Amino acid sequence: MCNECRHIMPNGRKCLAPALRGKPYCYFHTRLHRFAAAPPRAPDEPLKLPIMEDRSAIQLALAQILDALGSSQLDPRHAGLFLYALQIASQNVERNQDIVPITAVHSMTHTSGGDELGPKTPTCPYPFECATCDVADGCPDYEPEEEDEEED
Repeated sequence: MCNECRHIMPNGRKCLAPALRGKPYCYFHTRLHRFAAAPPRAPDEPLKLPIMEDRSAIQLALAQILDALGSSQLDPRHAGLFLYALQIASQNVERNQDIVPITAVHSMTHTSGGDELGPKTPTCPYPFECATCDVADGCPDYEPEEEDEEED
């Protein structure tokens, strides 16, 4: 069992994603609050945006671009180019995904290089071959087919 994220959204609802272990927020909102609390970047420092792989990344990038534009660290011409790139990225990502999914990770670790890793989860490379798998008996996903018993 894990706690829910304690972030309150602008519409007044609480985020329902699982909070990271030992943290008050889910993965997305931990990153959002970390971004908001970060010191302003130096004027000559480039704007570092997340990789645009999902709607959450696009939301974070949008917040960063608007923050840089509002604090005059990004000129309107460059901001326009960034926003155009975000528009293209938003057309290429899955629209049916939640920005903060309910199935978000509830714990993570860090590599020696600082990269974030989700929990280690074993996965079966052959999920449809349980009947012939030599480790099926120890697999939590293995459900042997029940044989129909003949009636007398």
